[in-house]
Amino acid sequence: MAAIKATLGVRQFACYGARSMHATTANVKLNVSDDQGAATARPFSEVPRPGKLKFIRSFMPGGEFHDKSFLDFTMIMRQRFGDIFIMPGSFGRKDTVVTFSPKDIEMVFRNEGIWPQREGFDSIVYYREHIRPDIFGEMKGLVAAQQEEWGKFRSAVNPIFMQPKGLKMYYEPLSNINNEFIERIKEIRDPKSLEVPANFIEEIGRLIFESIALIAFDREMGIIRKRRDNPDALTLFRTSREVFKLTFQLDVQPSMWKFVSTPTFRKMVRSLNENLGAAQRLLEESRLELVEKRKSGENVTNASLFERMIEINPKIALVMGLDILFAGVDITATFLSALLLCLSKNQDKQVKLREELLRVMPTKETLLDEDRMKDMPYLRAVIKETLRYYPNGIGPFRQCQTDVTLSGYNIPKGSRIIMGSNALLKEEKYYPRADEFLPERWLRDSETNKKMQISPFSFLPFGFGPRMCIGKRTVDLEMETSLAKIIRNFYVEFNYDASMPYKSFFAMEPAIPFQFKFTDVKE
Repeated sequence: MAAIKATLGVRQFACYGARSMHATTANVKLNVSDDQGAATARPFSEVPRPGKLKFIRSFMPGGEFHDKSFLDFTMIMRQRFGDIFIMPGSFGRKDTVVTFSPKDIEMVFRNEGIWPQREGFDSIVYYREHIRPDIFGEMKGLVAAQQEEWGKFRSAVNPIFMQPKGLKMYYEPLSNINNEFIERIKEIRDPKSLEVPANFIEEIGRLIFESIALIAFDREMGIIRKRRDNPDALTLFRTSREVFKLTFQLDVQPSMWKFVSTPTFRKMVRSLNENLGAAQRLLEESRLELVEKRKSGENVTNASLFERMIEINPKIALVMGLDILFAGVDITATFLSALLLCLSKNQDKQVKLREELLRVMPTKETLLDEDRMKDMPYLRAVIKETLRYYPNGIGPFRQCQTDVTLSGYNIPKGSRIIMGSNALLKEEKYYPRADEFLPERWLRDSETNKKMQISPFSFLPFGFGPRMCIGKRTVDLEMETSLAKIIRNFYVEFNYDASMPYKSFFAMEPAIPFQFKFTDVKE
């Protein structure tokens, strides 16, 4: 029976892919480079670039880019070579074109086709294809798959993750998780200064992990307060973060792992094995609980994202659980710290947000639901402005599906592209008063009823097109819920230097301790 059900799941998965890809193909119209532009374009060989050996040496100890963040060294190269240049490939890695032009970014996205290709996680791809094909042979997941295989997987999970109605059931449990976090803040803050410890980002990470795990495994892990030593949950929490950091060392910085098993690669394999084992155990526990509910006659509506994935194929639930934890825990935890920092350093904006929250949430215990969340435009403006003010990493990665003309150069099919859209978010050319934190820029003007005009391909925090971040809606829900709960409960301050609070390696991460001061808001 189990084998029959698994076969049916695979068939259903294939049908999802075929049906959705057919619909997508019918609606996509590629905006290919015009013949005249291609005819006058300069050859790929003339795109500015540093020498390969000099570039490799610059990452070694004592080199110019040693210990520099990804964003820092690309910005230095931009100053040197202009808005388009090539990062030379090394140790089995191809050359990469980097562009900071919104027109180029649009051109890449308009020509990416129905199955956009994004390389950049070669170590994870290798692990899934060659070390654990027993688990990932049929489906490598959104992080590692390409072309039609990616298209089938994305088509199966898109209806689950990208429809707002699928998230309605999470308002109450996410509110409960955040209530636990509020109590945790009260437990750990200093009774006199009301400041939290220097490792507060660890506590934020536990909050985000708990929120994502609720969606990924349909269960509360309890690592905020109730079960802080939950072994499988802590293993999954630790290894998801380790894997995220190790990908930068293996897949972005020069590395010999493709030719020889380096210590860093071996550490990556150990972390991935631990990560997989913990996820399998947690998923099986959740699956058995679901079976028991059905046996006992309990009404199971398949409303949760986990239940819907299990119904299609249990492997989809496993792979998606791994991927959203890998891609979501550190990035989202850092983003929540950025939200609190922006409001701490701009108290007038915090006051304005709290006024909105007091109107929508008369008491601290007011349950957040769909109707109340719709009535919080300033909350969403604060979140958008923080995404602009503290951009995460440099921008999207793609591989060209056809020849394109970028900044007057012919870029051949198959070229790897990094689109530096996030570097544009602090430029006056695109965002007037760019150095100011202004949530109001995302709202309609009270007199003209118009919004500020934003260059559409300069603001891409979740990417664009068919391969945009599948977790966008869940991140929105998590951040709206967490920020609303925290600001409704506390006046938040940060009484330390915050001139350089973050560094960006593969993505943005904290560079300072976040000892926020949390003072209770009176009812």
